[in-house]
Amino acid sequence: MKVIGVVGSPRKNGNTAYLLEEVMKFLRGKYETEIIFLKDYDIKPCEGCHYCEENKRCVIEDDMQELYPKLKKADVIILSSPSFMGGVTSRLRAFMERTWFLRKGQLEGKIGTYIVVGRRKIGSTIDEIEEYLTRLKMTKIPGVIGYAFEKGDILKDKEALKEAQKLGKWILKLSEKLEGV
Repeated sequence: MKVIGVVGSPRKNGNTAYLLEEVMKFLRGKYETEIIFLKDYDIKPCEGCHYCEENKRCVIEDDMQELYPKLKKADVIILSSPSFMGGVTSRLRAFMERTWFLRKGQLEGKIGTYIVVGRRKIGSTIDEIEEYLTRLKMTKIPGVIGYAFEKGDILKDKEALKEAQKLGKWILKLSEKLEGV
């Protein structure tokens, strides 16, 4: 089983990455895990050219080409983003748009969830990710919401920390059940 966490935050050691790490520590050693920091990749925005409709691949040659096989091999994908201006970060937005052609079923049935961190009014960010998971036909499970603004503030949100641990345990249990089927 492979679990991938995708981080849209510009901070590698920020609040969003911290919550993702809380989830991943329950899965390491039992499953193959990987955290993808989008800030480390050159991902251009979607051109809306529809090349992918016919060819089942994106025409843009950038670092996104490296990520498609990882997504296809993953069993669980956790999308993580701070809420910027009421939505996901531009990095995560570009990533999501560039996976448009995968909505034809390439990720169908994979488990998808989220981690969203923000100061307030982050519901539209969650809605954006949940809609994305739906369009890609993934099996959605509830994610984690954290309230923080400044770097390190997430440590004050004890409920978010507990929920991140619960999500890690839940993915572990769900995966074990699916493997037993």
